[in-house]
Amino acid sequence: MSIETYLLFMAGMFAFCAMPGADFFYVLSRALSGGGKTGIYAAFGVATGVLFHTFLAVVGLSALLLSSATAFTIIKYIGAAYLCYIGFKMFTAKGGIAELETAKKTSNIKVFQQGILTNALNPKVCLTFVAFIPQFLTPETSSPSMIGMLGITTAFIALLWFICIATFAGKFRTVIAESKAFSNLLKYGLSSLLVGFGAKLALTN
Repeated sequence: MSIETYLLFMAGMFAFCAMPGADFFYVLSRALSGGGKTGIYAAFGVATGVLFHTFLAVVGLSALLLSSATAFTIIKYIGAAYLCYIGFKMFTAKGGIAELETAKKTSNIKVFQQGILTNALNPKVCLTFVAFIPQFLTPETSSPSMIGMLGITTAFIALLWFICIATFAGKFRTVIAESKAFSNLLKYGLSSLLVGFGAKLALTN
């Protein structure tokens, strides 16, 4: 693969990562509720989920998953239910998004694990791998090692992007905490978005 093709791939994957989705709002909500450090744990979790999809792509399970309506449906509903669960739990938590009481209830390790599941149980990420990565491969370069390299590159891009989101949101956490009404509004808004993404995923064909 030429350096020009590789840079084009990186630009395309950054565009995918930067689009607001379930991962974006998960990291944002964790950074606002627990601070920048907690958001970074969430970012590492999401990036680890990308590595999981990389593994599936390398061994060929991604194509198998997308070719099986039953397998796709099972993963889809599990992922949708999990997003709705996280959103509902946040929605019903006491206090606003930036209150310390909320942050104490979830350890950073659990935030990391939730980040993995949020990404790994999203078959739309799997679809992105199957549909996007092959466009940058040729019969000569289409090998497990090349697919793995592109997957690791994607995970690295996602990690850097979400660390930036977490750091930025964490710096504004104390400002948000000064307004209880705004803090509550963000909590209800972000939790509703997570539930909404869960519902959207459930309706994905």
